[in-house]
Order: sequence, then structure tokens, then C-alpha cells
Amino acid sequence: MQDITDRAAHVLRLGPLTQAGTAALVAAALGRPADPAYVTACREATGGNPMFLTATLAALSSAGHGHGDLGTAAERARTVRELRLPALRERLAVALRSQPGPVRELAKALAVLGDGTDPELVGRLAGLDTTGQEEAARGLRRLGLLAEGPEPRFVHHAVRDAVEDSMTPPEHEHVHVLAALLLHRGGHPAEQTAAQLLAAPSCQDGWTVEALRAAAEAAERRGAHQDAARYLRRALLGASPSGPDRAALLVDLATVERAFDPLAAVRHISQALLLLPSAAQRAEAAVRIPPSLLGGGPPPVVEAVGKLACELGEPGRLTGDERELALGLEARLRHAAVTGPGGLPLCAARLRELGPAPALGTAAERELVTVLLHGATMSQSLSAAEVAPLAGRVLQHEPASPDHVHTALPLLVHVLIATDSLEAIGPWLRTARERARARRATVPQALIAIERTHVLVAQGRLADARASADEALALGVADWATLQSMTAVVLVALETRDAELARRLLSYRPEGADHGYRPSSLQLIRGSCAARRGDLPTALEYFLDWGRSAERADWRNPSVLPWRAWAAGLHHRLGETGRAHDLVDEEYARATAWGAPVAIGRAQRVKGALTAGEKGITLLRESAATLEGAVNGMERARTALLLGRRLLRAGRAEAETWLRLARDQALVCGAPWLAEGAGRDLRTLAGPRTRQTVAALTRAERRVAGLAARGASNREIAEQLEVSSRAVEKHLTHAYRKLNLAGRTQLADVPDLLAEPGAAVPPGPYRTAAGDRTEPKHRGT
Repeated sequence: MQDITDRAAHVLRLGPLTQAGTAALVAAALGRPADPAYVTACREATGGNPMFLTATLAALSSAGHGHGDLGTAAERARTVRELRLPALRERLAVALRSQPGPVRELAKALAVLGDGTDPELVGRLAGLDTTGQEEAARGLRRLGLLAEGPEPRFVHHAVRDAVEDSMTPPEHEHVHVLAALLLHRGGHPAEQTAAQLLAAPSCQDGWTVEALRAAAEAAERRGAHQDAARYLRRALLGASPSGPDRAALLVDLATVERAFDPLAAVRHISQALLLLPSAAQRAEAAVRIPPSLLGGGPPPVVEAVGKLACELGEPGRLTGDERELALGLEARLRHAAVTGPGGLPLCAARLRELGPAPALGTAAERELVTVLLHGATMSQSLSAAEVAPLAGRVLQHEPASPDHVHTALPLLVHVLIATDSLEAIGPWLRTARERARARRATVPQALIAIERTHVLVAQGRLADARASADEALALGVADWATLQSMTAVVLVALETRDAELARRLLSYRPEGADHGYRPSSLQLIRGSCAARRGDLPTALEYFLDWGRSAERADWRNPSVLPWRAWAAGLHHRLGETGRAHDLVDEEYARATAWGAPVAIGRAQRVKGALTAGEKGITLLRESAATLEGAVNGMERARTALLLGRRLLRAGRAEAETWLRLARDQALVCGAPWLAEGAGRDLRTLAGPRTRQTVAALTRAERRVAGLAARGASNREIAEQLEVSSRAVEKHLTHAYRKLNLAGRTQLADVPDLLAEPGAAVPPGPYRTAAGDRTEPKHRGT
């Protein structure tokens, strides 16, 4: 037959099936007319080739898609395109085995190199000259396996599957190694070479390590960190089992893994430490471990770093790179607090040794100063006035790079929050976040989200803080971080009274290998949950237990976590006023010594809440004055609410001003439950004025507010009244202000609105739309 067609003057070749022809064949297979989108997906995936189309329809039927139900158009196309065709693959493999050697070699080369490869490279891999390659390509086209076009390309992925199945394991290994060598020597992109080497693990020649390292660098530049790690793991196959070349690869691999698997990074660096010959080389590897991970890492790793620091020597006696490495090791060891309780207060003394203006020109110098500032802040060995200027200088010297999360710099966020110095850190973190997103580095994105969460909580922006915490959790931070490093997320759960978030945090893995004397955030979460269910004695014990652990660890600063204020409130609710006053007096004394307005104002508020009469009102006024202009709006709202309630009970007219301030500030902060409390007090204050206030609403405001009070959503109101949603929002905002309401849910508490004749609603089950909620899903108590 081939001889006859070769002598023919003209050969007529069948073209692909048309859309109508494809539809007819699909309908015959299904037993009914098919959806046009399904037909299109089948035709695009098979190129209209009857053989491939028939095999595809049979495979779809075997896979349970015989009725053409594959979801959306995109899902249909993806399912049909990715479908494997085992029966056809075997048929094609048999056909290929009967072909001459050059045809089989060309098919192997195309299967290995893929579509779009330079024809000259394909020919070299197949071992064919130009004439032989053209003849072999004609043979594949006669079989209907090559698509038309200047570059050789299989018509369907089933052909490539068949070619790969036809190769023996030695053939498969040989052709991939040869392809890698040709690509490497020909100056092709390094990742193309690496892809071939990944398929040929037995090749461990010296040149492969160089090629795979180059591929890893290229993958890193495009943000493909996991691809880079795969290349480096493959390179380890060609390294010596215990030599410095293996150690260098392990360090490179760990550096890449920090972007998506920090625990693996620590493990590989600890392996490298055993293989590197010199102290300087080991130190260079050890400083790749982020301080936060070293502190929570296995004790043997911490011990190894401690011995290495002793071997390297004191930073003051070293110069150049060795001094930088020694400073980096000191920063990590001080943060890990390997000396146990009593180590933090020494940070202030070490900081003073560096002089009034410590050098900040290098990354290691900034790391050490940051760790020392953090230790002095936690232990309250210095005042906020002493700490804040130096912390600001560190931030000015540090570029807003995503890589800062692998250093001690995240501790600087804690320091700036404790000193109420938040002006610059917010924009700095936003820049770092955008750069992390551009790199597609998961771990830096997650850690920066936690840093931003902490800043937002410190500003009292609870809704924004919850969104940032959700971002960190969605990025998988809980898969590798300890709760200690997720303190900001814990604070969100406590501040927002979010039972769901608290349950999620309690379900995460334990604290890890952290040192036992450090307080556990689990205690704070458990205490909050106990208080929410009304078990005050248990809640108090959890908070006191956390406080005792904090004292043992020298965490003395009330700006870090105001556990005494929380415990004092519980003591007071249990009738233990003496203990409550003792705790809050100590809280106030420490806050005053530290000197940050938020901590002082908070302590003044708690003292005022525990103190009856005019003295209590005076303390609350002092709290309001202290917090005026402070960075934390939520603390201002709490103080305004307590002061307004105290003045309301005293019958003073200024109560309304403070309650309005509390309501407005709480809404800005994203704390609608606090705003509702102020709103209830304002309505109590208004009393008989409510009917007159409703009468003061405009006709449009009354109609919109009446519909909303009956449960209609903004969209439904807009449709009934034939106005825009923006107009509805505007009328509701005016109504809230005039009625002293915190939000939509309180409209139903105004009887005159429910009785409003213009508030008739069309029949149907109205309910508040999710977007119109003004209270959190889980309020707590």
C-alpha cells in the first residue's frame, strides 16, 4: 500500500472533522445530541481527528462522563484535554514499534524535548541529519501522528504517552541524559536542562550540579521557589555523601526552602553544620536560620549554634566578615534565650555597651540591636522614651524587603508597638508585602501578614486586623509557626471575642520545642473561652497562670500583654476587690515607669472602673485625656463608653457626648458590639425624645429606615423605592445619626419605625443581608 501511494501523482488526505461532523460522532456515542460547548471541547482537544475523538469519547464513558456532564465550559475543556487514553496509547505503541529505526528515534526525541523545540536540536538528539530527519518526519505524518506546520509537533498527548511507553528504562534514562547534555552545551535555558535531569536521576556527573544550581537560580528569579528546591534536591544526588560540596548544596536548599517550608530549612542547615569544615563556614550557614525558628527549634540545633558562637569568638575581638557572623549568632542566641530566665534583663546592659548611638550600618549590627531592644522592652529594663528613638533609627536603616522575616527584624514590630511608635511601620510593611507578593514567596507573605495584624490590633482597627489574620492563616502559617510567633492572631481572637477563631487556634499543633519557662498563648485563649461561657474562676486561673509564666520569663512590660488588667477585671466580677486593686495598681505603676500612653491610659481606665464615686470618674477622665491622640482608637472607645455610663448614672448631661464618641469610635475600629452598647445607653438617655426624633427624619429617611427595620436589604429597598443603593446608604446613615443608633440591627428596636405607614414591604421572607451585618458572627460575651 505504501509503495502504491508513493508512486501516486496526487494524494488526497482527509482533513479534520468539522464542528458538524464532530457533533454527529459525539451524538452517536452519547445516543443523543450533545451540548455545543461539549462538542467544541472534544473537537479542540482532538483536533477533529476521528481516531483520537473516538478514543476520547470511549475514555469519557469509562470515566463516568458518558452523558457529557462535565460542569462549566472551562471544566469541560480541561477534562477532555487532560484525559488519558490508555487503549489508544497501546495501539500507537504497537504501530511505532513496527516503524524503521529513524522514525522511532525522531519520535523519542520529540517526546523528550516537547513541542516548540528547535528542529535542529531534535535532529541532533535523534542522531539524524537533515535528510534523515525529514524522511522520518514524513513517516510519522503518514501515520497521522504529527501535526501540520514547520516545527515537528505531535497531534495529541497520547502520542507522547505511547512513545514513552515504548522505551525501556535504560533507553528512557539515556535519551534524557543526552538531551540534558545537548541543552547544557548548547547554551539553552538552565531550567530546560534541569527538567531533563529530573527525569534521569542516575546521571550524577560533575556538570549536572552546575547545571542544576543555575536552574535553581533561574527559578528563584521568577519566584518559583519549589521548582528551585526540586533542582537542588536533585543536585544532592551528585554530591559527595559527607563533603563540603554537599554542605554547600544543603545551605542553598535551606535558603530556598525558607520561602515555603521553614522547618525543612532548619533541618537542612543543621545537617550542613555537621559537614562544613571551618567555623566561619558553619557560622555563615547558621545565620541563615531565622531567630524565631531557632528559638522554637530542636534543642540540639540551639546547642550547636551556641558552641559555634564560642568557637568563633567574641564579636568585639573580630573584624570583617567574622565579626558580622559573630554578631548574627549573638542576636540569634539572645533571642533564643538559651541561658534561661534572667537572660532578658542582660539585654539592656549589652545595649549600653554599644554606646549611645550603636552602629547600624550592617544587617548584623541591626539584628543585634533589634534583639537587644526587644529584650529590654520585654523585661522593661529601659523606658519607652529610651527605646523608641533607637528603634526608629533601625527602621530607617532597614530596606523594606520581604527577606527581613528571616532575620531578627520582626521583633522590631513588637518594640515599636510597645512604644506607641506606629507612624512609619505601617507603610514599611505595606511595601514589604507588595514585594513579597511579586516574588510569590508564601512564608514572607504570611509572616508580614502577621506583623501587619499586630500593628492593626495596636491601632485598634479590629476589622482590618481580622482580615489580615485571615490572610496569614490562608497562606498556611499554622502549618509551621508556633502560637508564640502567632501572638498577633491570638490577640485578634481575644480583642474581637471571636469564638470561631479561638477554636481554630486551639486546634493547631502544640507550641513546639520552645523552652518550658516561656508563657503559652494557649492559656490566654483558654481563659478567654472560659470567660465567654461564664466560668470566671477558671478564666482567672488561666490568666494568672500565664502571668506567672511571664514573670518567670522576665516578660514584665504591660504594653506587651495587659494580663494584670484582664485578671483584675475578673477578680472584680468575682467580688475580690482587694486583689483586683492590687493587680491594677501594679499595672499602673509599671505602665507609668514604661511611659507609653496606651498602657498608662488603659491602666487608668481599669482603676477608674474599679473605683466608685467621683474618684472613679476622675480616673476615667484622666484615662480619656491620656488616650486622646494615642495610636489605639479601641482603647479610646472603651474609656469613652465607661466614662459615659458613669456620667449617665450620675445624671450628668455630658454623658451623651462621651457615649456618642464611644459609639462612633467603636464603629471606626470595627467593634459593632461596643457601638451597640453605647447606642443602647444613648437610647436610654433619649427616652421620650425618640418619637420626636423619628418625627424629625425626612420622609425619605423614614421610609428607608422603616423598610430596613422590617428586615429588607439595601438592594431590596432600592428596588422597591426605585432609587440607587447609594441613596439608600445615605438615608440610613442620616437616620442612624439622628436616632443615636450604632447600626442596622438597632432599627428594629424603634417601635415608631415599625409602625411607619410608609414602611410597608412587599411580601416575602426578609432578612438582613450578609453585607449589611453590623455585628460579628461570634460576639462572645
